[in-house]
Amino acid sequence: MTLRRKLLWVAILYFAEGLPFGIVKDVLPVYFRVHGVSLTEIGLVSLLGLPWTLKVLWSPLVDRFGERRQWISGCLVVLAVLTALMPAFDPAALSAGLWAVLLGVAVASATQDMAIDAFTIGLVAPGEEGEANGVRVSAARVALIASGGGMVMLAGVLGWPTVFSIAGVTFALLAAAARRAPYIVLAPEKRRGWDTALRRWLAQPAAAGVFAFVLI
Repeated sequence: MTLRRKLLWVAILYFAEGLPFGIVKDVLPVYFRVHGVSLTEIGLVSLLGLPWTLKVLWSPLVDRFGERRQWISGCLVVLAVLTALMPAFDPAALSAGLWAVLLGVAVASATQDMAIDAFTIGLVAPGEEGEANGVRVSAARVALIASGGGMVMLAGVLGWPTVFSIAGVTFALLAAAARRAPYIVLAPEKRRGWDTALRRWLAQPAAAGVFAFVLI
């Protein structure tokens, strides 16, 4: 596969990675504020960032089970459904049902992040990391702008239900695209030994301190 085609897949996947993050971090605070939710309650929404912090705890599952394209497309399908469902809940109430939807969005987004990162590492060859990293960062930033600024701008014209429906359709299209991504072969021994690298890293003298620093 040519480098140009690899970079195209990197751009698509990291756009998919940045889109839900922008919704959680940038769109939801505006969405709740315009519906009269207090600043205190909006502050609690920041707890939705925890899945991105704690995703290391279930990251071995992505390596051990399934195939990375399946994880990516599956998470995107979940994001499509949950995002489209969001307007069904009263945003002013911040009910348990809405919290469950929001948490599902955050967990699915954090999980697809791991699968996309692992997929990209397997896709690019040694020496291609620089180009891939440049495209990765750019695509994620474009997604943040498209979600954070674009959705808020469109909401003033089309209304929030329509905007969340458009986001849901976008996630569905990205899920279909992810299914067509190149197949990355993962050796069986790497699946069986998913914990080897983690245990080796944790055995280093300063690992516990670094791990605690990252988490807090």
